[in-house]
Formats: sequence, C-alpha cells, structure tokens
Amino acid sequence: MKGHQPATTAPGPAGIDPATLTHEQLQGWRCALCCALLTGDRPLGTVTIGEGPTLTTYPLWACNPNCATESAWRAAITHAAGCQACRTGECETGQRLLDTYSTAIRQEHARGAG
Repeated sequence: MKGHQPATTAPGPAGIDPATLTHEQLQGWRCALCCALLTGDRPLGTVTIGEGPTLTTYPLWACNPNCATESAWRAAITHAAGCQACRTGECETGQRLLDTYSTAIRQEHARGAG
C-alpha cells in the first residue's frame, strides 16, 4: 500500500511483497502481479497485513488468462487501434505484437493441456 505502509505480517503468494501492493490490488480491482485492471480473474491466495493491533487478510487476484497473454493482447490491440498500416496488414510492429500474443496463448494452452 503505497504512501502509508502498514507492517507486513505474512508473505504473499507467488513471491509477492505485500508492502508493494496498491489499494486497488488489495481490493481485487487490479491484478496483484501486473497491476492491470481485472476483467477476468483467478485467485492467487491471500496476504495478511497488520497495522497496529489490527490484522487484515486480503484475497489476491490475477489476470485470467495469465498476465503474459493478457499483456501481449493489450499491446497488440492498443497498437492496432491507432495504426493505419495494421488495417492493411502491412505493419511489421503490429505483426510482431500479434506473433508475441500467439506465442503466449500457445504456451498457456500447452500448460493447461499438460
């Protein structure tokens, strides 16, 4: 929780330092891993933060599909939205971003199938 930092009393899942989480991440509005606004989510676990004698446990959420896939998709769409060359299929940057997304989604599906 940036700004006034309470004492951290329990470590977070996936190596997350609870002291670095924003209010929006603790409330479940943003991904605890990449800070993206959540549209689809998956549970990560919980963190417990203490401030004085008060302990508060927060459930943490992450992007679903995973952050790498979500970030790659957002990058491709954000670029394509303002790129005239993408509309004609002649944009090297747009193609590279789509290739990155394709790789991320294939890796995600391979992990899910295995």
